[in-house]
Amino acid sequence: MRNPKLLAGLTITVWSFSGILGRLVAIKSQFALLSLAFFFTFCTLLIYFLLTQGRSFGRQIRRVRKEYFLVGLFGYLIYWIGINQSYRAFDTASETSVLNYTWPIFTVVFTDLLFRRGEKRPFAFRLLEGLGIALGFLSVLVLATKGRFVSFELNVAGIGWGLLGGISYGYFSAYSSTVPQEEHSTFLLCSILASLVLMICLATSEISLIRTFTARDILVVALLGCVLDGLGYISWTTANRLARERGTDISSVASLMFVLPLLSLSLIALYFKEESLSQPYFLVSLLLLLGSSVLCQRAQALARFLTRQRTVG
Repeated sequence: MRNPKLLAGLTITVWSFSGILGRLVAIKSQFALLSLAFFFTFCTLLIYFLLTQGRSFGRQIRRVRKEYFLVGLFGYLIYWIGINQSYRAFDTASETSVLNYTWPIFTVVFTDLLFRRGEKRPFAFRLLEGLGIALGFLSVLVLATKGRFVSFELNVAGIGWGLLGGISYGYFSAYSSTVPQEEHSTFLLCSILASLVLMICLATSEISLIRTFTARDILVVALLGCVLDGLGYISWTTANRLARERGTDISSVASLMFVLPLLSLSLIALYFKEESLSQPYFLVSLLLLLGSSVLCQRAQALARFLTRQRTVG
């Protein structure tokens, strides 16, 4: 498959099942099943990079940066612990899924704070981006209070852990945009390897659970590790690479990602029979989140459009 939009569509389809698989893992285990999922991810990526890059991959491994092992923890270990604990605190999947999709907002925040310092940008761009960030935080507030802003009956643990997942992956995503393209494979392998080692250490507290794992549990983590975190990443990065090679506007490929939260929540509603999507406050929170993502990721294009319209007018 060489069509970037078809590959992006495949990625979205695969990632839309993350809420279901993540919740199934959280029901059974905090660390043990996640360590097994990380193992499947590591094997999938290692095999793929060895087959596609050959000797050049071996040379990259020898020049790996030590900081990749540390930063990589935010993309796997810290992210999945946060999301897993949020699922457990809510005892549902819908709320955590919304919090999970705050990571594009935090990607923009960390990019601006850490990797764009001193960069001059048009006022319209900064205004639209700031509005997008504000809508994202308003979305979380609506979700946390269930639309009752004076309410103090908050699920602090569920919200906190879910936001930790969004924050950690946002930082990981912002940092990964600074990694040279030729080092992305080693960056990703260092990330999953460091996360795997530490997750195994945490999983020793759940040794007694291992004998209770069923074939269904192993299938779930295999799908999570191999397909979602393995093949999903491969198809997404390939889609972006093909778009660049063909001169296709990458934003047109990335814009397809906006349907992911709604698709994921719809599948959750069907599988777990959750009724969150029928709740007005939840729909408002979701719409605010989608609007936030659009503004944050398309701020530059929107700013250019507004500037052109003002010039023509």
